[in-house]
Amino acid sequence: MKCSTDAMFELRLLYIFYVLSGLFIVLALVTMSSVTGLRQLRPSEACNYLAVPGLSGLDADEDEGDLIIGFRPKSSPIPSRRSSISDEDSDPDPPFCGSRRVSFADAKGLSLVQVKEFDTWDVPKLPGYDSAEVEGKDSVEYHLSPLTFSLPLSSTEVMAKVLNQKVELETIELLPGTTILKGVIRVLNISYNKSVYIRTSLDRWTTHFDLLAEYVPGSSNGVMDSFSFKLTLVPPFGDQGVRVDFCLRYETPAGTYWANNNNRNYVLSCQHRMKEGSGKPQTENANKKSCLKTCR
Repeated sequence: MKCSTDAMFELRLLYIFYVLSGLFIVLALVTMSSVTGLRQLRPSEACNYLAVPGLSGLDADEDEGDLIIGFRPKSSPIPSRRSSISDEDSDPDPPFCGSRRVSFADAKGLSLVQVKEFDTWDVPKLPGYDSAEVEGKDSVEYHLSPLTFSLPLSSTEVMAKVLNQKVELETIELLPGTTILKGVIRVLNISYNKSVYIRTSLDRWTTHFDLLAEYVPGSSNGVMDSFSFKLTLVPPFGDQGVRVDFCLRYETPAGTYWANNNNRNYVLSCQHRMKEGSGKPQTENANKKSCLKTCR
């Protein structure tokens, strides 16, 4: 009984061995046939594996043109058709990038500039531009005329007035070529903190405004300090000029002091007059101008 059991077990093992051997043989044959089939493919057949999907039905011999299929990195896979019309009859496509050619007039035998002379009266006038007014401004100069006071004062007079009323106008002038009044004020050095103002009116005290003066560095002599101010007058002034009334106010912790020219205020007039030799031009060339115009 034991011998028959062992014989059955050996038969089963032998059967399993034969089955496995058969499977290995079948797999080997299949693998060899697949490799052989790939090696026997022609180059044209092998390229069919790279064909664009959906284009198998297109005929390469159609009258519209030859079908060109190419692969470009990072570009659309849609194929393009080359027209049957010759390239000479069609306009060439513009290049993707290119450089512009620049040529100058002198390379073609032309002049780089054109010089044109014209008379002053031929110059076109711009809106809001009056050449006569501009020329008039250039030929006009301004001057000051004190009406209620006289300057400059001597150093002795300035010292006496400052000791008496704590503040006094030392000088005032019109800056050359401008309508800017520049004045210097002397004050008594009562305290370190101080402010000096010029109260001014251009309409005989109907209205007025206060202008803060600035300290002049290095002007202190231990007894007096100097302050300066600038007042800009805007022309035109008219035939009678412009009248300027002003007085001085000096503020300190010890009190406020005024200088008003003995209750008459400081009054001056700014007038304009024609410069000497500002008449007609001496030569004809004075009325000529020139301009440079680039060729296009």
